[in-house]
Amino acid sequence: MKRVTPRDFRDAFLAVMKAEQTGFRTAVGFEPKSYTYFMRTTIYPRIAKHLGLLAWNKQYHALDGMFYEERGTDKAGNYTSYAKWVSVALEHEGSAQKTYEKINKLQIFNVPLKVLITYAAEGLESESLLQKYEAVLSDSDVFNDIATLRQQLVIFGTPKTARQWRFYVYEEDGFVLMLPTRS
Repeated sequence: MKRVTPRDFRDAFLAVMKAEQTGFRTAVGFEPKSYTYFMRTTIYPRIAKHLGLLAWNKQYHALDGMFYEERGTDKAGNYTSYAKWVSVALEHEGSAQKTYEKINKLQIFNVPLKVLITYAAEGLESESLLQKYEAVLSDSDVFNDIATLRQQLVIFGTPKTARQWRFYVYEEDGFVLMLPTRS
């Protein structure tokens, strides 16, 4: 199974968002269903390709998206409607107020990387959300492995403009801002 780190995902996400900047900015102004469709059919597949994975282009067991390496097959060798394993589970929410439920849903999935993408102002709004997410993760981390084996990445975009992105990875002491890599 291909394991994607939060840093790998961040780098792929930024590369795709830079390349798709114009299309993404146009999609941000769409109605929520069209925007979700754009994320599933354009952004997710390109991020997945960048990571050497495939993207499921519709909901997958109530997830907004997921990346996988190989589809399942039946005994006759025909493809099934599920992946053998999920490498990345994705939730994307335009309204930060609804993300408490999304972060909780992600914890149900036993995958190496879970990613929540939403939009929140830097400062108090983001800090308040991260504290709520930490409480959910702390309660659901019954095997003490979320910081190591089932990692959680939160991506905040700036509200309305989605021009800047901030990346937070969950570690043993809570969420930590991922600093940019130096070139």
